[in-house]
Amino acid sequence: MKAIPILTGVACAVGLLAITARSVAQETSTPVKPLEVRKVFANGKHNAFTALRRFKGDLYLAFRASDSHESATADVLVLRSKDGKDWKQVFTFDMAKDDRDPQMMVTDERLFLYCPCMNGKQLTTWLRSTDDGEQWSEAVKIYKAQFILWKPCLHDGVFFSTAHRKSNSGHDREVHLVKSADGVNWEKISTIRSGNWESETTLHFEQNHHAVAFLRQKLGNPPAQVLESDPPYSEWKARPADVSLLGGHSVHVFKGVTYLMSRFNKPDKGGFGSMIYTFAGGKLTPYCELPAGGDCSYPEAVEDGANMLVSYYSTHEGTTNIYLATVPLKAQRSSSR
Repeated sequence: MKAIPILTGVACAVGLLAITARSVAQETSTPVKPLEVRKVFANGKHNAFTALRRFKGDLYLAFRASDSHESATADVLVLRSKDGKDWKQVFTFDMAKDDRDPQMMVTDERLFLYCPCMNGKQLTTWLRSTDDGEQWSEAVKIYKAQFILWKPCLHDGVFFSTAHRKSNSGHDREVHLVKSADGVNWEKISTIRSGNWESETTLHFEQNHHAVAFLRQKLGNPPAQVLESDPPYSEWKARPADVSLLGGHSVHVFKGVTYLMSRFNKPDKGGFGSMIYTFAGGKLTPYCELPAGGDCSYPEAVEDGANMLVSYYSTHEGTTNIYLATVPLKAQRSSSR
């Protein structure tokens, strides 16, 4: 793949657009705006599906670089930055014709990069890892063929993730809860749901080990589901998510507040937008809309002092570019005893 130029510190204007549809207006009544949005990467092609982590003091940003959303050829690029302004490409993940949807997970000592990679209809998820951001391990196959590991995380010292099966048939789709002792060897715990166009499913653990899975249904209704389970996570209870759409979503907890960030329906402005919700008491509440439109979203975030840094992609400026937004964290009410 040819070298691709990286834009460093290019600021773009931020402005929220009015929403006319009443049902959508309720969902986009957001209390905060980004403090700043920077265009990180643009080359006139299609750059999308971000992963963002802080590792040993540096920011690492991964995304798919290709000619189009449906292109059969693509690589995953990894950029590194000290401050979120100046970025340098440090790695290219190239395991198949079409390398997609990077997922990152970090421990104190290692950065894990998982990518589902496709040769035609054949899909394999591969892992490469690093302890310094310079030298990367040999690639290792992860879990089962046709399954995409999605948003792996650590809970109580154990690696957990969901894994959804890619298929052109809704009846053949399913999403598993999986776990690992080392981030490499994964085993199935249970089936979260199957047989109805299951897709990206993001896992969140609450303090009492209660598990919440936010599921995207690729076709049909409802397009967004919340499924919940308690240890040993063998049974899952589903309910509607009460938002218009979940897609490319991630969950992060910063200073005790749980945030879910996702694509959402925005029919009057090119189809989609990118929204950050808070999640409390089982309810998703709009918190911040990012400047985005058209083919967009797939956000990730890291905590940064009183703010969060949010990576995402968008086509609202005509080409499909990678952006980094600075968003203030939700102020916490002080409790009196």
